[in-house]
Amino acid sequence: MGDKGMRIVVDGGFLGQQVIFFSRIVLAMLCGGIIGIERQQRIKVAGTRTHMMISMAAALMMIISKYGFLDVIGTSGISWDVSRIAASIITGIGILGGIIITGKQGHVSGTTTAAGLMATIAIGMAFGAGMYMLGFGVTVLLLAMQYVLHRNLWIVKQTIRAQVVFHIEHDAGEYERVLEKLEEYHIHIQQFRWEKMSNESFQVSCHVTIPARYTKEEIISIFAGMPETENFEIVYL
Repeated sequence: MGDKGMRIVVDGGFLGQQVIFFSRIVLAMLCGGIIGIERQQRIKVAGTRTHMMISMAAALMMIISKYGFLDVIGTSGISWDVSRIAASIITGIGILGGIIITGKQGHVSGTTTAAGLMATIAIGMAFGAGMYMLGFGVTVLLLAMQYVLHRNLWIVKQTIRAQVVFHIEHDAGEYERVLEKLEEYHIHIQQFRWEKMSNESFQVSCHVTIPARYTKEEIISIFAGMPETENFEIVYL
């Protein structure tokens, strides 16, 4: 049904109007859920239910912003800004995105998840405003982007960042052996912190970049095979 037909139904009565509003919310919820399924499959912080609720809430607030104050139009002394509630949606997702992005131990992570939530809110707002084709189109684009860019394609390969902690005995040759092992696998140290634990040992915390050609299993095998490895955490995959 085109926009013109949709307006005719809306103008046709209260019940028809409410049915259309509810259908917009349902469509927004379904599209948000589709995006959330992809995120949940990758074990991300925000999964299916989160994306569904966010998209549904965005559509509802957009409907309220656009249609909720029609009864005060023309009232003397009252100004009506239809964008005010819609703008507050962006403020809310900014706070939520900040919580997701702020990682533990000073790491910044979850940027893709936060951006995905922002896109999901925009999709919900599009459905709430009655822009159905736009909402469906962006949903398809977002899913295509997520699946394509997660493929093992050379044009989208990225290095893997990780934090590794090595326990080095007070041996002049042990640190060199660690460096040689990392160079063997083309793993590069970007930052490191050297901390003296005792007169006989040091703890070296390193931020490293690992070639994207290695799988998770291969990365684990590399560091598990180094006796100096104390702990290891992949920051981004």
